[in-house]
Amino acid sequence: MRAAIVALSCLLCLPAAAAGPFGKIVVGNWSGGTFTNDQTGAFSHCAVSARYKSGVTMLTSVTSQFSWLLGFSKPEWKLRTGETLKLRLVFDRRSTIDVTANIKSPTLLTIAMPAQSALISAFRQGRYLELVANDARYTFALTSTGEMLPALVECVKQSANVRGPIRPGAPAQAQTPPPTEQERAARAEKKALLEKTRDLIRTKMLACIGREGASMLLTDEKAEVVARAAMLFCKGDVDALTNATIEIIENEAGRPANRSAVRDAAEKRVQEVVTAHIIRTRGEMIGKGRQQTAPARPAEPGARPSQSL
Repeated sequence: MRAAIVALSCLLCLPAAAAGPFGKIVVGNWSGGTFTNDQTGAFSHCAVSARYKSGVTMLTSVTSQFSWLLGFSKPEWKLRTGETLKLRLVFDRRSTIDVTANIKSPTLLTIAMPAQSALISAFRQGRYLELVANDARYTFALTSTGEMLPALVECVKQSANVRGPIRPGAPAQAQTPPPTEQERAARAEKKALLEKTRDLIRTKMLACIGREGASMLLTDEKAEVVARAAMLFCKGDVDALTNATIEIIENEAGRPANRSAVRDAAEKRVQEVVTAHIIRTRGEMIGKGRQQTAPARPAEPGARPSQSL
């Protein structure tokens, strides 16, 4: 049990070990919880493990950015830390996926499991998994994985504010040196160019949105619904604006960011721009309609026509 907790805590192989588990996740034969970073006390990841008769413990973890890892650990292994290992995963004896595992310790290896990948789908839906490495073969019953994965997602949602202890003597995180004046100037110049490009693409996209969404502007549909429908007809321009927005967000961050999270933020910004445009245009059309249909006021008796210079 102790070995499983250690493997769970270092599944992400952070610079310092992780503290936990806090709370408890139990789904089928999976158990685990929330883990925090020893250096900062901040939430690190949620993870669970299941031990099998072969002596291998299978682990699954997800970070606050919803990056997934699949791990395997066995006390008897003598792996070379820092190296990689080619593995073959066979699901239900019919679906084969070749992967590259990262060796995190002599007894632990991990495999990246992207959220929309064939790997995580097979892992969620499969009944059996065979792990093949060189001459070794291990078989695992995938019990309750369909329920376990959503439980981990819920754990992340509930654990954002969890704070753990900071271990005395934990190695300090590497400090990123502040950017030089030249780097700041280059970043500002790039930002200005990106924003100019973004504005040009946005103008083109809104022109398309105006054409495609015009017939729906005065319907009873909500502005968000009209915006989403019009965006489907202008997908090329919408994608171009999303990509330009991603570049701006990553330039603002000044460091590599989680691409999935950045794309979600960019898509949300584009959706907000289109919705605001629909609301504004709808208001202008309604205002013009009222002006055109307003009855003329009768002239007062004896009133002289107004004069103009």
